[in-house]
Amino acid sequence: MKGIVFLPEMNTISGTRKLDRGLIEAKDGRDLDLVMASAGTIQVLPKEALRPFGAGRKAVEVALLSKGTRFFGGYLVDEALAADMNASLVKIKEDFEKAKLRLSANLSGYIDDRCKEVPEWEDLIRGSAPSVEDINQGINFTWIKTPIDLSDPEVEEVLQGDPLAIRIAREMAQIANGWLQKGRNGKGLPGIPVLSQLKSKAKALSFIDGRLSGVVSALDSVIQEANALRGTPAQAGAVLVVRGVLQAMTSPATILQVGDDGDIAGLGLPEMDEPVVPEVPEAVAQEPESFSDSELDDDAVVEPQRRPAPAPAPVVPVSQWAF
Repeated sequence: MKGIVFLPEMNTISGTRKLDRGLIEAKDGRDLDLVMASAGTIQVLPKEALRPFGAGRKAVEVALLSKGTRFFGGYLVDEALAADMNASLVKIKEDFEKAKLRLSANLSGYIDDRCKEVPEWEDLIRGSAPSVEDINQGINFTWIKTPIDLSDPEVEEVLQGDPLAIRIAREMAQIANGWLQKGRNGKGLPGIPVLSQLKSKAKALSFIDGRLSGVVSALDSVIQEANALRGTPAQAGAVLVVRGVLQAMTSPATILQVGDDGDIAGLGLPEMDEPVVPEVPEAVAQEPESFSDSELDDDAVVEPQRRPAPAPAPVVPVSQWAF
């Protein structure tokens, strides 16, 4: 089992400078939030100008985790996918360098704008602002690649305490939990894109553990069946199943269990081909067809009952950023 470990390194600047305690005391009584100076720092460069670099850092993580897994400060990717992954990083680097050039080209304007916003801090801003040379030297993104043989006895020994399959399952659980925590809803079949994302990750890393191939088969079955029910009376049931699968997959142990079984039959989910019809209590069903407002009170209103989705499994803590 051979793979490639990507070790990215990204350096950026914060755009803030620490304030001397004496300066803060000398300006006692001023609205520090108004002049964007709080917690002992002042914003020298606008946050908007630096946002592309934070977005670039996130893009690197998303790209590497889409087909890889965290591996001792880097990211392990299948040797067969290394070229595609490298191409993705090259594209991110191109955008990163463009943002760096824009920052350098507009640097003096950014500094002038900040001084106009908070003229009382002009001397400090101009004295603390980075130069174009500072930006060229302080902002950069690069990476190295190194091959690794997972069958190497030394590597196997190191991984005994934390097998890669468990690490991968944790990362997949974080993806599922992240989507559920945001409470995303939408038309059609919300959740299908994230199931596809999980399937793609499991497929890319199946060379590490055969159970991940089982996860691919199980998710592919769910995705195909759900898509087949789009626009039919059974779509509501498919939505519940998709959400139920995502809830179940917030547990790394469940992910590996699904991989062993190769399907989701053991999760106790409802059948997709059963349309979800609200159950109306008998007392309500026998009421006249129309009512006046005075004939109904709050207690008489009964919400439709839907089949509940499985309860969420324990949330897995998010791993530390690899850079």
